[in-house]
Amino acid sequence: MKKLIVFIVSIFFSAAAFAQLKVISPIEGTFANRQMLVLETDGTGECFYSLNGTDPETFGFAYDGPVLIDLDGPVEIRIAKTGKNKEEITVKYTVLPDNAFTASYSSFISSFYDSGILNYTSGSILSIPETLQYSFGLPPDSFLAGRDLSISQSSVLTRYIPCTLLDQANGKKWRFIIKTFPQTAGVYSRRDVPFVITDWDTITFTNENYIYKIDSEYWELPKKSIKLDRSVSHMIRWQNLEYKEGNPIDFFVLPPKPQLEQTTGDDGSLIFNLQGDPSYSMSVLSSGGSGSTSYQELFTQLGVDTFYGDSVSGTLQIGFYTNSVYQGMLEVPFAINKRPPSTPLISTTAASFYSREPVAISIKGETSSDLYYAISEPYTITSASETYSQDSAVFASIRADNFTKADSSSLSFVLSPEGNGAVYFKVAAYSKNEKNIGPVATYGVIIDQYNYYYNSFADASIADGTSLRPYATFDQCIQAINKGRYACLQVKGQLVVPAGVHYIVSNCLFVNEDDASLEFEQGASLVVKNSNLTIENFTICAAGDGKALYKIDGIVPYFKLEDSVLDIKNCQIAALFDSNGLFTEAIRSSVNVSGTIASVSASSYASFISGVRTNVNIQNSSINTTAATSVILSLNQGDVYISNNSFKISGEKGRVAEFFAATGTLEKNSYKASLKNASNSAPVYTDSACSITQKDDSRF
Repeated sequence: MKKLIVFIVSIFFSAAAFAQLKVISPIEGTFANRQMLVLETDGTGECFYSLNGTDPETFGFAYDGPVLIDLDGPVEIRIAKTGKNKEEITVKYTVLPDNAFTASYSSFISSFYDSGILNYTSGSILSIPETLQYSFGLPPDSFLAGRDLSISQSSVLTRYIPCTLLDQANGKKWRFIIKTFPQTAGVYSRRDVPFVITDWDTITFTNENYIYKIDSEYWELPKKSIKLDRSVSHMIRWQNLEYKEGNPIDFFVLPPKPQLEQTTGDDGSLIFNLQGDPSYSMSVLSSGGSGSTSYQELFTQLGVDTFYGDSVSGTLQIGFYTNSVYQGMLEVPFAINKRPPSTPLISTTAASFYSREPVAISIKGETSSDLYYAISEPYTITSASETYSQDSAVFASIRADNFTKADSSSLSFVLSPEGNGAVYFKVAAYSKNEKNIGPVATYGVIIDQYNYYYNSFADASIADGTSLRPYATFDQCIQAINKGRYACLQVKGQLVVPAGVHYIVSNCLFVNEDDASLEFEQGASLVVKNSNLTIENFTICAAGDGKALYKIDGIVPYFKLEDSVLDIKNCQIAALFDSNGLFTEAIRSSVNVSGTIASVSASSYASFISGVRTNVNIQNSSINTTAATSVILSLNQGDVYISNNSFKISGEKGRVAEFFAATGTLEKNSYKASLKNASNSAPVYTDSACSITQKDDSRF
């Protein structure tokens, strides 16, 4: 068994380039099967191992080849190598047995489960179930989806290849050893001749009972080795010194030294062929214990190959034979890399699938590989009420396949949507070494700096404004929507604006997701500055009973606009004030009301809109004001279009509208009044600077 280990080492590794002792199996980790002990050495010294933490050389076992460690649970193996360069290695791992009896891949697990090793012959098929992932060699693992694997039938390597299987769904791993064998047996014949050839051109005659003749030279008994020119053919003859009648003369023909040709197959395997006399053959040599050279089988062609997902390199010591007589040796380096790089690691600044901020992406691939990455076009989320996840079907068709080669094996960039709305990005990356492309890593994220969610019954302590953890207080909402230039607030339940002045400085849309109301405490006011505010399908009203908890000085409007736009669509408004009440105050702004029923009530003064240099558009609405002095609309400079509305004022005195230096059109409106002092009153007042057209209005 030692010769076999040394033989494997001589094929695969240069002893000067690697450590004297390498543990191929086991490795650290938790596995569902018992593990094999497989060592690689430089062929010097002996190896011992222990299983209970004791000194391997004193209380352990001698290692003479791969052996199954028949232990479950936590296992600790101490391995020691003796000789000039002593080494000791400790490996700790855990075995939690699981033969996967009920799994769809149970038959494959059973093929190695008891022995820890699976024999494979070159040219045959090794079928790893698709439900498993596999990785060859030592960590770091590079897992690939299960598939049919094979090694070229020309390969003559005998190897121990560690293989790790992963059932990702159940979080289980199995690790076993694949032992490879050549498919075709070579020839073992060997001719006995009375000479030895060393390094091709040196011939030494070994039997002093013979005389020898080389080519046309004289017969002689050479005492020293002879150098030959191996670029030409030679005839070697020998005959017994004791003359006998009919004494036979034996001969041997040395053909010219052949050339070794290396080719690469379509499957990536290496093929070594001899170009020269057909009597030549090859063998992979191994070192005998005394320094002599022995051979295995003889081949006319040698191949080197490995499985997809593995790599192998080293030096082949190829012995050359003609008519089964050793001629010389050649060391041939080889390297086959079929191991794709591991999956790139994508890390981000996003805490979840939804991000409120631009997302910084970092991608890290293997340092010895080229990194390729792709970013999808931004996909705009059209449904604000639907909750998405990475696995949502809508994202399956999003393509990220326009790959670009990175300048190095790692890179960083920032995903930042432009404009408003929620945007989905997909990022993909893979690494490539030589001809091997590794698995593609993908990452998706919704960057939503636009949609925020509020639920009056939510838990404010964990709120982040997403649909899963909506805001639960007005303060949380106002801080969030003011972070960017665009915001959409989806509201469930009562959104109460507390007393005081609150500023909106972003373009904002309030949407009724479920029974939504926007309720103002007495003294509460929303000031919209340089922005657009749209409110759809809401109940807008006073919070509680509308009574002030403390004295309110002056008029505090529900909405105050400064260089802004207020759109109210399909709402029901019940604005209740204590002494003086104004629903909207507007300066250099626009107010648009449609499909809305509104009522503004106060004891002294009530008004729906009061504007300066403001455009007002009211359509298809019903608006009432009730107070001692009742005015629905007061506008000083600006433009109006008021159509198809029903207006009513109630109290002691008042007007539907009063315009000063304003322009516009009023048409198809109905005016009603319930006033104590209605003498000489008109529903609409215009000063001499106005240019207001009224048509088809019904007046009180």
